[in-house]
Amino acid sequence: MEAIQMSLTTTVETFFEAYRRQDIDAMLACFSDGGTIHYVPVGLDGSARQQGVAIWTGLINVFPDLTNRIMALYAGDDGRSVTVEIMISGTQAKDGFDIPNLGKRFELPHAFIVTGSPDGGIDRMTAYWDNAAWFTMLGKTTLA
Repeated sequence: MEAIQMSLTTTVETFFEAYRRQDIDAMLACFSDGGTIHYVPVGLDGSARQQGVAIWTGLINVFPDLTNRIMALYAGDDGRSVTVEIMISGTQAKDGFDIPNLGKRFELPHAFIVTGSPDGGIDRMTAYWDNAAWFTMLGKTTLA
């Protein structure tokens, strides 16, 4: 069990390092073949290879300086789960996600719960953040 736990922890750290580099291929390489994402605040649920690539590409396109830093990482006793507190930030450079570009910067805490496969790859990544706070930081003041 301990080897799997260490392997998943390393995989999660590798994922967020690749995210900082904006290397989507390296991010995907951290997932098992059928790996999925579930981004709760926006109702996005599906394949990392499809929905993950779409949202990550969109975020990098709209926020070219997008980055993250791991604030805390907790490995589950089961050896198959990791919970991560992440601070994600970026400056908006173009319209996107129904947010008009005002050139504003956001810095927003996120929580990721990751479950892994026996080989240490990511089977499922679930993310939570305060979407209303994100909109407010970027100057979006209406629902439309």
